Amino acid sequence: MLDQAKIADDLLFGAQAIAIELKKLGLIKEDDENAESKVFYIARTKKLPIGKWGKTLTASRTKLANAVRALVA
Repeated sequence: MLDQAKIADDLLFGAQAIAIELKKLGLIKEDDENAESKVFYIARTKKLPIGKWGKTLTASRTKLANAVRALVA
């Protein structure tokens, strides 16, 4: 059975949470004031695996990390 705690820890809800993760991955600069706007742009253009749950942006830490690795490889 899937470990619900691991799944919950992997999920990101909202542009701010996704922006923080993309900063950790080095895709967005730490001092970028437009980080959330960039997340909305990335989601709209489907450049990374970012989805929606209602009006809230969602993403998986694991899938984001894999996608960023594929971009820089």
